[in-house]
Amino acid sequence: MATHQLPQISNEDRFESLVCDLFNAIDSTNTYKRFGRKGHEQKGIDVFSSEKDVVIQCKKKDLSRREIQIRRELMNDIEGDINKIISKGLNIKFSKLYFTSTYKDHPDIDEFCELIKEDKKLEFDVIYWGWDTIEEKIIDKKELIEKYFGHFVVKQDSKEASFLKNLDLKKKIEREFGDWLNYFPEDRKRRSRMILRAFDGTQYPHANEADEYGEYSWFGAEIKGLYYQGMEFIFGIEEIKVYDDNTWDFGERKEGKDFREVKVARVGQINFSDILDYDINGDEHYICPHIFCRFKYKGLPFEKVYFYSLEKGSSEYFELE
Repeated sequence: MATHQLPQISNEDRFESLVCDLFNAIDSTNTYKRFGRKGHEQKGIDVFSSEKDVVIQCKKKDLSRREIQIRRELMNDIEGDINKIISKGLNIKFSKLYFTSTYKDHPDIDEFCELIKEDKKLEFDVIYWGWDTIEEKIIDKKELIEKYFGHFVVKQDSKEASFLKNLDLKKKIEREFGDWLNYFPEDRKRRSRMILRAFDGTQYPHANEADEYGEYSWFGAEIKGLYYQGMEFIFGIEEIKVYDDNTWDFGERKEGKDFREVKVARVGQINFSDILDYDINGDEHYICPHIFCRFKYKGLPFEKVYFYSLEKGSSEYFELE
């Protein structure tokens, strides 16, 4: 993840020019060129280098919309441009097709690129670079920073600042959440339930059901404790089947395999960097701590989810693959 935040370029033509210059700088060449302009038949590409066997498509996106809308649009763009390249018979030899965007990196798009290569049996790689990757590639290239970002100043201590910010938050939470963190759940005098809210959510305090895109903006969970880089919350109780070979699942019993049923808690981990702030007193709707987070993991704030056994004396943990 980039440690600086360059402003996204709002002009489509300027974004294509930046991508062209960036790839020339990365590969120490001047062979990357723009493939026509608006109004020309671009055959699904914006930039190419015959020497490097690379073609590039640039996608400047309106980031004011819902993220899931942008991702779906990008995936449609990727498939549409690949179909155009195939049908138009691009007369340029290439082994890699890059899709670059002002939208951020996202694993769903990376996975889609892999799947479309397999499904269409493509002979070239399909690679997605979101704005996070572009930032990482451009941040040490002074000439490009000056050309495209004017008076932007690179702060050399941004990694340190991010580390110190998270450490300060950890210390603050340890101090102010002592009524929960210093006791086992059964010994707490205060209820463990808290409200996890998307800082930019619009559903609260109304129904906390998934919206039309399958995403949430708030829900209740019980605080479990801290881990080395964030907070842990219990947000469900399940029963799983554990087999003799130590595999496990939620489904029907596997034929020919012995198993035992284990009651487990579903635990989500929220990284300190995804916690913007909290209100320890809550409000008139829920008088308990409200944690304001980035819900950026498929509609949830958890960077990782695991399960642990609720059986007395057990210390078993079960991780999702």
